[in-house]
Amino acid sequence: MTADASFKKGKREYDLPIWIVSNYDDPLEIMLKDSKTISRLELEFYGKTYKSEKRVTINNIRSKKIVGHVNSKI
Repeated sequence: MTADASFKKGKREYDLPIWIVSNYDDPLEIMLKDSKTISRLELEFYGKTYKSEKRVTINNIRSKKIVGHVNSKI
């Protein structure tokens, strides 16, 4: 799915369209429950050597595309 995400670096705030693969389809659920996606976005936006606070927020979902299905009921 594609989404709009924002992050703050220094005193500036950036808004970018991003690609997300997640089991959740609500921006709040992705931010709270999908730590793998959020850590990937933090690494993509900030890099490995950024020492300050890493704040990534997902604003809204633009489009959804089903990539695959999971057979397990975890």
